[in-house]
Amino acid sequence: MLGRNEKELLAYDEYDSKGSGEWFTDNPIMANEYYIEQAVYKATEKRLDVYMWEATYDTDEKKIIKEELWLQFTNEEAVEWKKEHSSNA
Repeated sequence: MLGRNEKELLAYDEYDSKGSGEWFTDNPIMANEYYIEQAVYKATEKRLDVYMWEATYDTDEKKIIKEELWLQFTNEEAVEWKKEHSSNA
């Protein structure tokens, strides 16, 4: 996930006819998820940080019983990661 912070995660609505379809949310379920390469590219393009969300779901009770959201890469770290991995390709 990408975001300005943990309460402003980037989300996307492909049916948004009024704009780019991108908006910010504090709900990780609504936030757009990316593969690491996509996340790093978008993070550097939009100057956002990369977050990881881990949820444990109880299938019997049909609810999330544990969740964690943490910063995986700052924007600066994402830029550096992109440089390192682009030159090795």
